[in-house]
Amino acid sequence: MPRRYIRLFWLLVALTWLALIVALVNAGFTPDYWLLHRLEGAELPYPTSTVIVFALLGTVELVVAALIVRPWKLKRLWLRLLIAFVLLLAWSVPWMLSAMHQPPVHGMHLLWLLLLDVGLLLALCVVSLVSVLGRISGRKKTPTAVP
Repeated sequence: MPRRYIRLFWLLVALTWLALIVALVNAGFTPDYWLLHRLEGAELPYPTSTVIVFALLGTVELVVAALIVRPWKLKRLWLRLLIAFVLLLAWSVPWMLSAMHQPPVHGMHLLWLLLLDVGLLLALCVVSLVSVLGRISGRKKTPTAVP
């Protein structure tokens, strides 16, 4: 596969990372209403450390998923997509189970994980469909020997 597609993939990963950082910073400005209710009258500071931790966590998740998938290598791409999807889904389950009364930054991280899960699932469906259609059309084109 040409190098420009590899560069395009990493550019898309970088843009996705930038969107994640913007979403996490924006979620940091959203007040934690449950904590405000518990601490009536208190003004909460910006959760800088929480945003940094979740930005680093999201960065690691994105890079690991991208390195597992490696879409520039077409051989067994469906298998790598399946492995990345299953691992990320297993990683998402504890975040889903702890979703009650979470601060907005945690919620944004959960939404990020679910978006990444859905993206990997859609990519897996498309790649599997293209792979199956390629095999079917390949079988039709091969001439059969007539005895």
